[in-house]
Amino acid sequence: MNSLIKCNLIAVALLVTAWSASAEQKIAFINMERVFDEYYKTKTANVQFKARGEEIDVKRKELVAKAKALKAEFDKINAEYRDKSLNENSREKKREAAEDKLSELKEAEGNLMEFDKVFKKEIADQMRQMQLQIVGEIRGVIQTYVVENKIDIVFDSSGKTLNNVESVMYFDRRTDITDPILAIMNKNAPETEKKNDVLTITNKNASATEKKKDVK
Repeated sequence: MNSLIKCNLIAVALLVTAWSASAEQKIAFINMERVFDEYYKTKTANVQFKARGEEIDVKRKELVAKAKALKAEFDKINAEYRDKSLNENSREKKREAAEDKLSELKEAEGNLMEFDKVFKKEIADQMRQMQLQIVGEIRGVIQTYVVENKIDIVFDSSGKTLNNVESVMYFDRRTDITDPILAIMNKNAPETEKKNDVLTITNKNASATEKKKDVK
């Protein structure tokens, strides 16, 4: 009986020790989505991707226009070929012309499909590479920050579950390290980016003030 009581006491003591160790851990939260979106390198990359996308779109529209024109020409020749008033010799010429135009049309459609395949992959690969690089830089800054501030665990407050519900329902805003991490990430940002950030913050504050006025 005494042995059983002793075992229970040891178990309780271990649980209390584990809970105390957990309670002593310093936990912080960060909005990774916001840090990623507001990092100046992300904004620069987005501008570059947009410009590249516009270049690709111009070329694609040219291919689409060519395919549409060939389709219209084929339909016209094919309709003429079916004209029963034509003699056999004229109809044969129209048939050959329709076959040639159809061949051109198939080649144009093939070029369009290949264009989409190549450039979609190019953009997807570049975006994935950019994302990996930027997330790696963010992680590096976070790791340095948590070591300097003796933080044990960092949770992403922007994450969601498979049911599209926030994975972190509540946390003390004093444990949020999003702003200090963003300040470190953007300390070497070009002056134009810094001015844009100040303008964005000013507009947000003005909008928040207007909303408070409306509530009153």
